[in-house]
Amino acid sequence: MKPLQGVRLILISDVVYAPYSGMLPAHVAGFYSFEETHIDLRRLARFAGAQFYLDKAIALDLKSNLVLCANRPPVSFDYLSLDIGSTPTKVTVPGAADYAIAAKPVPQFLNAWRQILAKVARNPSHPLRIGIVGGGAGGVELALNMQAALARVLQHPQYLALHLFHRGHALVTGQSRWVGDRLTSILKKRAVTVHLRENVVENFAKQGDL
Repeated sequence: MKPLQGVRLILISDVVYAPYSGMLPAHVAGFYSFEETHIDLRRLARFAGAQFYLDKAIALDLKSNLVLCANRPPVSFDYLSLDIGSTPTKVTVPGAADYAIAAKPVPQFLNAWRQILAKVARNPSHPLRIGIVGGGAGGVELALNMQAALARVLQHPQYLALHLFHRGHALVTGQSRWVGDRLTSILKKRAVTVHLRENVVENFAKQGDL
């Protein structure tokens, strides 16, 4: 809003539309559109007087202060901010790389979710099993919103088997015990099976599993 004289801003991103992860579960449920849950980085850069490069940073040359990109010449900098977010690792759980869908990066997750919805829409009477690993706030929100979205498409609630696995003794352990108990009760009412004190050590898929 108040540009500094002589300061040049450059934004490098491999996507044009940056998802706001806090609104991801509600987007999954269909409450918010793609446009409402994503930031148009080109428009943001124009507003901020910054240059926007649609590219992927692949390495840093810290001796020469350069960001090395996949498809354009290196970008020089005086100060560098790396805001790449977090991505769940799949290498520690056998089979996860082949069968699991990570919630981040968000664009890949949403692409997989759209494919799931399309598949269910084509076969609304076909049983579907989905497992979600992680009983923190994000995992619980995803479970509730996935259930809400799929319940509108499937012909009968019994066609959906949704399981939530959590290694802790209660859900959302960072909050009060009342919050965890309340969410557990809501999930059970939605026919979501909650597995507490379960540490996922291997991932494999049978036909119909997700």
